[in-house]
Amino acid sequence: MAECRHCGAELQSPYRFCPMCATPQTDEARTRFRAYIQQQANEFGAGGVADSLEHRVRYAAGYVAVVAGLATLLDVAGFFFLLAGLAVLPPVQAVVEEQLDQPIGSKPTAGAAGALVLLGALVLVVV
Repeated sequence: MAECRHCGAELQSPYRFCPMCATPQTDEARTRFRAYIQQQANEFGAGGVADSLEHRVRYAAGYVAVVAGLATLLDVAGFFFLLAGLAVLPPVQAVVEEQLDQPIGSKPTAGAAGALVLLGALVLVVV
């Protein structure tokens, strides 16, 4: 019996990939696997939305605001932080845009989220 090139698991002869660690066992399998990975990377990262800096910043800001909202949830300010975080997240914006049948855009979303964060900070300081 053959052994896996990576983990040493015992393989039956027709295996092109190790059933334990998924390492390609033949040169042909390795070449096809690398070509597939490269194709997927090109399709995903070729100027797509998921690769834009703005998209990543919106996710980061949304998660930070959601965490701040959850951390201060027992206070009234947590509600505003939570709303701000949810408003900035791209999937939430996509749902809102779908319901309105028109794009909202990044600037109005950022403005609304910023206003909610400021309101939450003001409430946190005052109350």
